[in-house]
Amino acid sequence: MRSRFRLFSVVALALLLLALPGLGLAANPPLASHAGALPSTGVDPQAVVVCAGSTAPTSVPGASVLSLGTADAFAYSTTAGSTIVSATVSGCTYSYSSTGDPVLAPINLPAGATIWQIDVYGYLTGTGTQVWALTSENPAGGDSLSSVGGATSPSGTGVTHATMTFATGLTLAVGSHWMLDLPVTSSSVGYVGAVVQYTLPTVSLVPITPVRVFDSRITRFGGRILQASPRTINVKDAINVLTGVVTTSNAIPQGARAVSFTVTVTNTGNPGFVAVLPGTNTTATVSTINWTVSKATIAAGGIIALGTGTAERQVTLVVGGGGTASTDVIVDITGYYQ
Repeated sequence: MRSRFRLFSVVALALLLLALPGLGLAANPPLASHAGALPSTGVDPQAVVVCAGSTAPTSVPGASVLSLGTADAFAYSTTAGSTIVSATVSGCTYSYSSTGDPVLAPINLPAGATIWQIDVYGYLTGTGTQVWALTSENPAGGDSLSSVGGATSPSGTGVTHATMTFATGLTLAVGSHWMLDLPVTSSSVGYVGAVVQYTLPTVSLVPITPVRVFDSRITRFGGRILQASPRTINVKDAINVLTGVVTTSNAIPQGARAVSFTVTVTNTGNPGFVAVLPGTNTTATVSTINWTVSKATIAAGGIIALGTGTAERQVTLVVGGGGTASTDVIVDITGYYQ
């Protein structure tokens, strides 16, 4: 059992490093539908693809790269029915709004990330400049857009390139959404893509007095978990261990990126396993805890990345096994990573 726990701990830590943005091996999405690649200047040429002949971004030492393409953009519609339209001219694919609304490209980085430089690429069929803005939107503040940075491309025709730099870094606040904004008034002005260079904060463990966040034996939590019926749970609130009533709201604070936990299975049915997965993920590639006999009670510890966006501070419990496995599950949190 002791060697099994050590093996599980190693696997759990490896999964955490893969799951947390910027800490694992997940590739940055390439810009879609463009010919040619940026020459290497410290930025991975496989992660950044723009129109042939455009200028590569200046590399920021130590920064990671997020590349955004036409597939990442949407129309900020003030007119019903506005959609994204793509056009290709001289080997360059660009996008614009069907009704002349601005085109927005969300920057999906976690709160606490620091942006150092953004290179933005567009397309003009005639001679002119393009004015880009970096905006933030806080749903709690009424969803209004606030400009926090901008850049104007040099006058020219064809592919345009502008650079926003943040000398001391722009740290993304909790609860806000960040996006690039390009006013597009016709098919003669388009969005090609962007290269965002950023760093992530150091992940550190904050130990806490253990709190219970889930117990399937309590009616309000939905009962036993069955095979092929994943259960997504919130881990943010501490509950009374007997009644399930919330005793401490936000015991795991907003912005937490991962948690250390203890998962207990009890009243087990046929042999099976439970996998604890980040956010709403339901694909189990490893198990967190296993049982081989019915009516067992077994506990194990682990570390798991939390969901983001609408799945913030959520994990999913997946039961697997021989086809009819089921169990009650209890989840306690012993610390969080921020």
